[in-house]
Amino acid sequence: MAAVIQLSSASANMEGYLNGWTSGYSSTYGAFWDEGNGLVTNPLATTVYEQWGNGSSGGNGIYMEGEFQYSRGNLTGTVDSITLGTGFSQSASTGFSVSADLVITPDSTFPSASQDVFDWAIYDLTVNSSLDSLYDYLSAVGTEILDTTASDTLVGFGGADTFVFSSGNDIVKAGPAGTYGYQDGVDTLDVSGWYLSDFSDLTFSNLNGNAVVGNQYTNDTITLHGVSSSVLDASDFMFA
Repeated sequence: MAAVIQLSSASANMEGYLNGWTSGYSSTYGAFWDEGNGLVTNPLATTVYEQWGNGSSGGNGIYMEGEFQYSRGNLTGTVDSITLGTGFSQSASTGFSVSADLVITPDSTFPSASQDVFDWAIYDLTVNSSLDSLYDYLSAVGTEILDTTASDTLVGFGGADTFVFSSGNDIVKAGPAGTYGYQDGVDTLDVSGWYLSDFSDLTFSNLNGNAVVGNQYTNDTITLHGVSSSVLDASDFMFA
């Protein structure tokens, strides 16, 4: 199972959002929260926590929800969601809150019983205020990236990504260091939301060195930066 990334209007330009979120994020080393204990900065290995959050009050922040334990740099248990947003706040009675700009549903195999790429992602966010190790985690597990109904700019990661398109004039390109554009033979373009059933329903052209994939029945397009349309075939797509 891959990690699923749901964009919103705030993160529709995924490249710009990730760059901007990082520059506006300042780690406070984070805290854990559960209803019985409130906010905890020195977690007990035997306690199951419902949330972990990090960020400065009113600024950019991140929190995750699930049922997990933490001991000596090792998170175990289940993480149900990771939310990045703005307007970070924390409360002893209710836990953490940010605007839900970008929501990740993690791969169910992480975190694992031993230290893994997910642990490093949390460490990097905490110590270095960096998303670099989160990108490494997303590369390791692969992703499904869900666009919005508007025109979006999507970025992928080092592993197998499935870009899921609904409508609009979308762009797929590399963004911050550690992110990638469309990788032919590795990634998949899911156009089932265009309600097309066959490769012949698509149109192909090149513009300024970028492949442009079109829906011959609508004005919807996908522009793949740095990719020639000549390398694309039916195996690159998922249809309805």
